[in-house]
Amino acid sequence: MSPTAAINSWPLYHSMQGVIAHRGASGEAPENTAPAIRLAHTQGATWAEVDVTISADGIAVIHHDDDLSRCSNGQGLVVQHDLLQLQQLDSGSWFNPQFGGTPILTLHELLQLAQALPLALNLELKPAAGLEAATVHAVAATLAAVEAPPVLLLSSFSELALALAHESLPQLPRALNVDAIPSDWAQRLSQAQATSLHFDADAVDLQRLAEIHQAGIATAAFTVNHTDQASQLWQAGVSAVFSDYPERLRRHWLQWQAAQSR
Repeated sequence: MSPTAAINSWPLYHSMQGVIAHRGASGEAPENTAPAIRLAHTQGATWAEVDVTISADGIAVIHHDDDLSRCSNGQGLVVQHDLLQLQQLDSGSWFNPQFGGTPILTLHELLQLAQALPLALNLELKPAAGLEAATVHAVAATLAAVEAPPVLLLSSFSELALALAHESLPQLPRALNVDAIPSDWAQRLSQAQATSLHFDADAVDLQRLAEIHQAGIATAAFTVNHTDQASQLWQAGVSAVFSDYPERLRRHWLQWQAAQSR
């Protein structure tokens, strides 16, 4: 992997200001929905992470699970429903009745919302098995149809999806998502054509993390809702933490930054 490509990711990660709103402000609003995205922005987040998959008719939509049942009143797989069917679902009442009637967002709608706020986006590619190419194609087609999209970062647990994104969207930075940091992290990043690494905060390996930073690779950790854990990760050189409570973590980051400058 080109060291230059890795180093070029750092300004992007600095702009996150320590915190990425995980699926929006998902601790206080239904994840991956417009209310959660708006709330994250209101709370001072500069970045939000969302999950992108596709409908049966190949439209990029914002939803985390393959299945609809956890975060909507629908049943079955997202990819088994066309966009019209998905748009008729309620994706808010499961979280709180006050969010009743909240629809599933298309990627196009999300990009327009992020433009208006404004808010930078980490789009996590969540392809159903065997639909990596179709998912990347849907994302690329949507981006081509949007004039002046917001600042974007692609990420995925799927190395294939990231490699395909490198071919279709070479101008966008890409992060490989992992649970525990693997011993062959450099090879994995190279295979995925990724320029940064996101990992599970509960599986942090400080020695490997130091090696990654020494190689000029930016990192972020998920999902962090406690300030002590966030402080330890920032101290270890992690640029940002994904949090369901961006206001709480952003306030703590500002305090932590002030303490570091004394």
